Amino acid sequence: MKNVIASLIGILIAITCVIRTAHVPSSNTIDWYADGSHVEIHGKVADEPDRRPMQTKYTVEVYQLIDGSGTILDGVTGRALITDRRQWPEYEYGDHVIVRGALEKPEQIDTFHYDRYLSRFDIYSVIYRGSIKTDPTPYALPPMPYKRTLYTLKSNFEAQINRLLPEPHASFMAGILTGSRRGIPDDLMADFNITGLTHIIAISGYNITIVIAIIGNLLFWLPLKVRFIPATVAIIAFTVFVGASAAVVRAAIMGILGLAALQLGRVSHVRLSLLWTAFLMVAWNPKLLWYDAGFQLSFLAVIGLIELAPLLNKLFKRVPHVLAIRESMQMTVAAQIAAAPVIALLFDRLSLIAPLANLLIAPVLPLAMLFGALGTLISFVSLPLGLLIMYGGWTCLQWIIWIAKLCAALPFASVHITISPLIIIGYYSILITALLFTTYTNEAPSSHGATLPATS
Repeated sequence: MKNVIASLIGILIAITCVIRTAHVPSSNTIDWYADGSHVEIHGKVADEPDRRPMQTKYTVEVYQLIDGSGTILDGVTGRALITDRRQWPEYEYGDHVIVRGALEKPEQIDTFHYDRYLSRFDIYSVIYRGSIKTDPTPYALPPMPYKRTLYTLKSNFEAQINRLLPEPHASFMAGILTGSRRGIPDDLMADFNITGLTHIIAISGYNITIVIAIIGNLLFWLPLKVRFIPATVAIIAFTVFVGASAAVVRAAIMGILGLAALQLGRVSHVRLSLLWTAFLMVAWNPKLLWYDAGFQLSFLAVIGLIELAPLLNKLFKRVPHVLAIRESMQMTVAAQIAAAPVIALLFDRLSLIAPLANLLIAPVLPLAMLFGALGTLISFVSLPLGLLIMYGGWTCLQWIIWIAKLCAALPFASVHITISPLIIIGYYSILITALLFTTYTNEAPSSHGATLPATS
């Protein structure tokens, strides 16, 4: 009876969430007018601008539209993604702007469902070449000041990185510290894609877990459970610092849960926490489940950290604990095993060199993050000292870039592959069977008194 009631409640919640997030265009929504005609929209910048070498993308919250005939339509709401190719003057979060251009609906680009991707952010219309200027007579409510402050701090932090490092190292360092991908050359991005290293230049659960592990090692004189508290506080502060976007919040939660499994040994409790986290995220935005590759891969990666990483203890027992090198390598392999089939399904590409490439860069990635963060922060006080520390970060980044280029140049480093859902089901069935068998033969830790890899 309890199972029936729980199932009915679950179905009711699912239906309610889907109805709540379903988008139905109407004459009061901006995408109703997205037919390619030129319009003028008044609104405010509602998110952090996405600045890239040749363009800047602004998410604009609309509150007024003037159509091609000059009719003023008040009360039109919704978000539009504006691409500004002039890039000057620059606008910030909360600025009120007037945008002119051809309003269109996003469409699928080759195999990439761009429309679905944007729908996760409640964006259903775009202007690919927008003319933007400041609105002298805004009448909408002012933005939350704390967000503007956070984005300004992040921008200043990235600007300081640019003072300390040349390109592409500056953009690369900004990627691993703040999740920004702007400025990274296309050829380097292609090498990262081929070698399966793209995840290191986005704030993911993997990167955040490395940050926690580094902090845990720096506080080695404290008891293990006590170390976890300041590490978690640091992650929360970091999440707020980089803007607390949905993707970063998700990565922080997933990363903390993954490390909780590694440090506390409470596998059964962490499993339940992970499922509750996924449930609440999907309940808030059901589109994450189907349209957000980051959510899917983060979830699988953390499952790998919880379930598979302990099985690799013997394989990595000779690797030192210093600066989380062992944990980084162990987590990398576990996450790759858990997520590889879904990566192949989503991107029609399977990197055969990814396990080797990730193993080769795993020891230096924590060092790159540590030197990069310390060097940048100290440079605000003493530029020469910050520059000296940043040399260590440059060396680590240079090693990663060299590994990426070397591995990408190997024959068959990456292959295009079309994988069917049946193969994925078979893969995970075998993986789960092997995991259960290992658990019941006491080769893997149980949920009672488990011996999980922990930072020390």
